[in-house]
Amino acid sequence: MRRLQTQFVLGLIIFIMPVIVFRLFWIRPGIAILMILWFITVGYFLRRLFVCPIRDLQNYFQGKSSELIPCGCKEFIVAIRNHQEHLENRVNREVKERKNVESILFSMVEGVVATDSTGKLSFINPAAERIFKLERASALGRFPREVWREFELAELFHQVFVTGKTQTREIQMEHPSKRYIKLEVIPIGSAEGEEMQGVLAMVRDLTRLRRLETMRTEFVANVSHELRTPITSIKGFVETILDGGLENKEATKRFLTIIYQETDRLNRLIGDLLDLSHLESEQVEIKKTRTFMAPLVEEVRQTLQGRISEKNLTFSVELGPSAVWADEDQVREILVNLIDNAIKYTPADGCITVKEKERGSMKEFIISDTGYGIPPESLPRIFERFYRVDKARSREMGGTGLGLSIVKHLVENLDGKVWVKSKVGKGSAFHFTLPKYKED
Repeated sequence: MRRLQTQFVLGLIIFIMPVIVFRLFWIRPGIAILMILWFITVGYFLRRLFVCPIRDLQNYFQGKSSELIPCGCKEFIVAIRNHQEHLENRVNREVKERKNVESILFSMVEGVVATDSTGKLSFINPAAERIFKLERASALGRFPREVWREFELAELFHQVFVTGKTQTREIQMEHPSKRYIKLEVIPIGSAEGEEMQGVLAMVRDLTRLRRLETMRTEFVANVSHELRTPITSIKGFVETILDGGLENKEATKRFLTIIYQETDRLNRLIGDLLDLSHLESEQVEIKKTRTFMAPLVEEVRQTLQGRISEKNLTFSVELGPSAVWADEDQVREILVNLIDNAIKYTPADGCITVKEKERGSMKEFIISDTGYGIPPESLPRIFERFYRVDKARSREMGGTGLGLSIVKHLVENLDGKVWVKSKVGKGSAFHFTLPKYKED
């Protein structure tokens, strides 16, 4: 604007200066004709430089906006200024709305992926980055087939871009890890007579849902199998007794003993199922108190002393006087499950050790044995429900297959972690951590 004002002032000086010069220093006949020619020439150029652009600008804005009606130059400049302020406010609102939309898209749990009019990726929100395990910077500006190896996924974007029809599909991805995703891909600007602006994809990660469905199916199958075994055994022996087994008292006593054992096993299985269901529903009331481990271990040892003596096992305890911040009943159940397992799977004359280690703000407890050990391929699944390393031996010893799963839930409820180390033929060591008790 200042440059325009300077040009206008200089133009006026150039326009008027010759009149002063001719008047003072050059008084000759015919000067009027030269002055007239000068005024016409300079006036024409001044009009071309200042008046015509303003007139063209006025005509342009009058065609674009009904608010700018024909008016004088001063009124027109004021109207232009007001119109400019209106446009600036409108642009600011648009920018603010765009930022709001982007912040919403970036905070969405579902993934959002968009392409531009050329079919290249133009937007990826953080949720989509996590689902597809890619970096936004490296993916933007590339075609879907260059970003994803799955042909079905890239082809889905292409089909919607070409046909302009919304498509929904569930895809199983194998790279970089196995995942199940659901995509709803819609065209952008696909109305009749409107040019295609790209496609927008809403992405949901169904991996956890599919895994839960698989776990539920396996759980129902395992429960059915575990319940069928004792019920079939009980039914068979009852039928034998009813068919005349009562005449043989020794056989009847043996059958009734087996029925009692199977009933007891069935009772333990149902009890463990109820406990596990209660833990997984997160409805367990946790009463954390100052808990000393040594008295609890001694209590559990006395409870299981009969089985320890029967197998002539050595039971040693190496625990300090410090306390943990935990629920005493839940810690007792953890110890019962782990020590009971150690007794079951340790041969006669073996050794069971309970000790502790410092781990920062946590206490680490280790229950080790000299038993059969766990194969390396079974270690990742040892805490799964109904998983057994040796199914025949586990059933023979009366295990339900739920003890370690219950231990895992209990330890995690107490803000700890549990894991196992083992070597076949040398024994196993179950480790779990609990928070230390602090006076404050």
